[in-house]
Amino acid sequence: MTPQAGDLLVNEIVPRIRSSILRYVRLVGSEDAEEVSQDAIAMAAAMLERVEAQSKKVTPGNIAFYAVQMLRSGRRSTGSSNADVMGIGTQLNGRSMVQSFDEPVISEGDNSLTLVDLLASDSEDPSIAAARKLDWEAFLESSDSSSP
Repeated sequence: MTPQAGDLLVNEIVPRIRSSILRYVRLVGSEDAEEVSQDAIAMAAAMLERVEAQSKKVTPGNIAFYAVQMLRSGRRSTGSSNADVMGIGTQLNGRSMVQSFDEPVISEGDNSLTLVDLLASDSEDPSIAAARKLDWEAFLESSDSSSP
């Protein structure tokens, strides 16, 4: 990226992106506006570099607009998978949803069940018990039976 393009990015495109994020982009899950604006800036820098390599003329408004549009459609600088359950695009399309384990699933009066209550168990995991038994048997076989 040339110094002129970098100057254009910092002074004209970044302020437009930062002012547009909260108005036009729906944040999903634990995303915050700063993280999403950084994604948009990274995508804008990549667009600016491609346009510059092709010797095309664009306005800062166009670059900022298309970077924000890409965010609105679920694209991020790290990828845009719609097949990934945790992907932003999948969540924006309503095909998956991230929920907290502390969120109530069943609520009856003062008693409420959470996902942790439904998934957690107080008993020992069978795989740990089996591993402990195997380790003990290996120790007994390797120890000297004549030692006190």
